[in-house]
Amino acid sequence: MKDDAWAYLLRLLGRRPRTTAELSRRLAAKGFPPETVRTAVTRAVEEGLVDDRAFARLYAEDRLLSRPCSRRLLREELKGHGLDPGLAEEAARTALGELGEEDLARRALAQRRPLWHGLSPDVATRRAHAFLLRRGFPPDLARRLAEEAFGVRGEWTSA
Repeated sequence: MKDDAWAYLLRLLGRRPRTTAELSRRLAAKGFPPETVRTAVTRAVEEGLVDDRAFARLYAEDRLLSRPCSRRLLREELKGHGLDPGLAEEAARTALGELGEEDLARRALAQRRPLWHGLSPDVATRRAHAFLLRRGFPPDLARRLAEEAFGVRGEWTSA
């Protein structure tokens, strides 16, 4: 049973990095007893195959570079991976520390903006605003950047 759990854990790690909590959940869901799960995960940590702090740092940097979002949303995603809230907060705060929330929002908008080419400015502005809100940015920042991007200023209802 222990060998099966270890083999399954290695297959999981072969696909992508995981947190200790994710591995524990997956092994338990596969039906391994709690003691076997603890033994396998502990072994993976001791052998350096799993490092929650490194996972948090790499995930945060990758997420902010590939699909920029607010640090608040990033923190929630990290906690969703089973990371300790303090570790999630630290990783979200320090990842790409030179970029502020506005910089991240501008990057997110720049990546998505070509999709709205050809739409009326009003529609493009509303879509940009809704997109930035879904990425976790504050409403006032989302609205200001959406209006700035498409040159529309006026009374419209957010999504």
